[in-house]
Amino acid sequence: MHNFDQISSVVYAIGLNGPGGVQLRGTAFVLNKKGFFATAAHVAGTSDAGLVIVLKTLLTVHDYQDTSDTSINSFPVKIVATDPFHDLTILQADVPAVSNITIGGADNAPVGCEVCSFGFPHADHGRMVLTRQNAEIGARVLISAGTIKTKHLILNQQARPGQSGSPIFKIDNGMLVGVLVGSYAPGGAVAYRSGRGSPHFASNHACHLRRISDWNVLKWILINFCPKNPGFGWKLFRNISVIR
Repeated sequence: MHNFDQISSVVYAIGLNGPGGVQLRGTAFVLNKKGFFATAAHVAGTSDAGLVIVLKTLLTVHDYQDTSDTSINSFPVKIVATDPFHDLTILQADVPAVSNITIGGADNAPVGCEVCSFGFPHADHGRMVLTRQNAEIGARVLISAGTIKTKHLILNQQARPGQSGSPIFKIDNGMLVGVLVGSYAPGGAVAYRSGRGSPHFASNHACHLRRISDWNVLKWILINFCPKNPGFGWKLFRNISVIR
């Protein structure tokens, strides 16, 4: 059983800084390269103007989180690469933050595998409580976007706004196998997105299963990414969008 006690130094909220303050949008987390973060692409949006990582002082995930304390710290981040097919974005900030997470992918998470997520459910309503949820992989699916098919994992668990961008870890060894990108509604429900918000589904299913994108697609770009040449990184990112 992996020890996630210090996950509060890895997983943060992400928001948009505007005239009225910071509006929380979802979840982001630190990667194993200094200053790099990741989230769902629909959370980050297409512009990084005002985009910030939001954090509170939380020594361990077991600490009591004071919901009456609305004070936060934040720092700006820039979008350095986006994969619209997998709904994934890599961000960079001028901070020394780094994690030691091991990056895997959907192929490392068979059906029945026990996983957990860490994120901020209902962050869009100002609720900033780092929350763990355990689940099992219920299915592995290919979702088509035009002629492109991408690997996704289905968790038998409801999704909440604010959890998009949450990392999904294997419970036994802490390997990162995916990132929460939205709900999955069986029966052909059509998904739609509006701006930076979380995805919603045009149906009234009693339970929307959580859908997470294969994280292995970003492992390659992290290994080969060249911070001194963002254009090079972007081209590589686009070229590996198709499942091979």
